[in-house]
Amino acid sequence: MADNKVKVKIYGQEYTISGERDEQTIIEIAEYVDTKMREISRFFSSTVPGSLAVLSAVNIADELFDAREEAAKIREEKAQLERDAENYMKMWDEAKKSFASYKEGASKASEDMKELEDKCRALEERCSEFESSYFDVQMENIRLKDQLEKIRKVYE
Repeated sequence: MADNKVKVKIYGQEYTISGERDEQTIIEIAEYVDTKMREISRFFSSTVPGSLAVLSAVNIADELFDAREEAAKIREEKAQLERDAENYMKMWDEAKKSFASYKEGASKASEDMKELEDKCRALEERCSEFESSYFDVQMENIRLKDQLEKIRKVYE
């Protein structure tokens, strides 16, 4: 990438700054340094520009260190969130498998229930047939008892 050369004013003095960043970014950086130097100069009115520049650099470096610490915290939080997301995805996959297993079991239970209902109906039909046969046998038994009674009366 080509170096951009930009003329800027920092604390009343003109500088030519070259860098890989675009012109607007270089201007914003220079304005930031100028603002910091002006902020610090309000507290130290007799400070020479060289000392003011050093104090500004120290303040900007302090901000940089704070930003790095914050970035490290954010990276750690991001890593934790990624671990949590991975854990939740595993739990989600397990839940899907569990649900599929439950669904399969419910389907099997439903089929078994239908089969048992069919068997129950068949048994009820057989019971009904046995009841009819039992009734017929009882009727035949009553008829035979009547005949037996008649035969006894004839031989008595």
